[in-house]
Amino acid sequence: MAGWDSFAEVAGAAAGALIGLLFVAVSIRIEVIARSVEFRNRGAQTLGLFVLVLLVAIVLSVPAQARWVLGVELIVIAMFVGIVLSILDRRAQSAPSAQPIARILEAVSPNALTSVLLATAGVLLLLGVDDGIYVLVPTVALALVGGVVSAWLFLTKLTA
Repeated sequence: MAGWDSFAEVAGAAAGALIGLLFVAVSIRIEVIARSVEFRNRGAQTLGLFVLVLLVAIVLSVPAQARWVLGVELIVIAMFVGIVLSILDRRAQSAPSAQPIARILEAVSPNALTSVLLATAGVLLLLGVDDGIYVLVPTVALALVGGVVSAWLFLTKLTA
């Protein structure tokens, strides 16, 4: 998409860096996370948010791509990631942790809203609404901020 190259580069670079930092945060607290079904699944949800941003950046940077094709790609990503995040959420809720941080992690993860916004951008582009691409801005921002907050909580608030 013409003019969106810089957005794709910044989003992709941020997502890639945050994926690496998430692995560091999880490795620092691995003993607590490994013992908890909920924390393992919440960590995977955080990873899913960052991967969503990375995938959006990849499809957005495909050269000379028609808007409707981008719309279909965004819908597919939204459906796939939405399903995966929903499954992880159900797994996390099946074995809740006694730590107070668990409820906060559940509350700050913007899983459903991020998937819905991404699908909305895709549908708008598929229908020929060129301005639908601007829905990617809050989608990417929400996924990155939600993921960063979750990673920060993993790093600072988990107790043995």
